[in-house]
Amino acid sequence: MTERPAQMLGLNRRGALRTGYFADIVVFDPASITDTATYAEPIQFPSGIDYVIVNGIITVDHGQHTGARAGHVLRKAQSD
Repeated sequence: MTERPAQMLGLNRRGALRTGYFADIVVFDPASITDTATYAEPIQFPSGIDYVIVNGIITVDHGQHTGARAGHVLRKAQSD
């Protein structure tokens, strides 16, 4: 579901859970995931997301942000 689009976008070592690849993983309960943002307070974390792992670093742990900032801008690979 994600490997082919990553290849088409030229994002090397992305889109699959494989040794040597980078991955972002979200662990959630589909029965309880809910958007908590409102017009008055639009920047809110959703409920029902247990973990978010970005490039192997836990960023959300039991629904709480850890303060980790492991992501970075992805750029298309340069062709030769």
